[in-house]
Amino acid sequence: MNRLAEYFKFIDFGNICKNCHVNCCRRFYAVLLPEEEEEYLDKCFTMETPLGPVRCLGTYSGNSCPFLSPEGLCLNYERRPFDCRVWPVLLYYDFNTDEKVLYLDMDCPAVVEGRISSDVIDSIVRILKSVKIDEEWVKKYTLAPWPNNLKEIYRWR
Repeated sequence: MNRLAEYFKFIDFGNICKNCHVNCCRRFYAVLLPEEEEEYLDKCFTMETPLGPVRCLGTYSGNSCPFLSPEGLCLNYERRPFDCRVWPVLLYYDFNTDEKVLYLDMDCPAVVEGRISSDVIDSIVRILKSVKIDEEWVKKYTLAPWPNNLKEIYRWR
């Protein structure tokens, strides 16, 4: 298995998220990378964007993520896709400057309370800058409807 998500296996927010009252997994969905779509084919749905469809996994249209336990824990934690793995970090595309931009979701209590270490954030930035990620996917990802309470943390070309 050589997925982009594998670069981020060091991220373990399990203890940080375990008792969270917000539970992002009950509120949002993850946009799957093209390399992840087949693995989740029977559990994902399609989201239309102005640049074409993306496949998604998670909470949508009143349905919970198929991997979310009643206690709010991920039943697929070790195999979770890229978008789930790096959340509450979001990778967007700035169409005005042609840059990739990383944001933090400021609706995440762990972000607001400073419980996500700067070392983890710095490692995510370093890895994303060094790996090849499909720019067309990033553009579609950016155009999928998302929360808007975001704080920019880094940008690059």
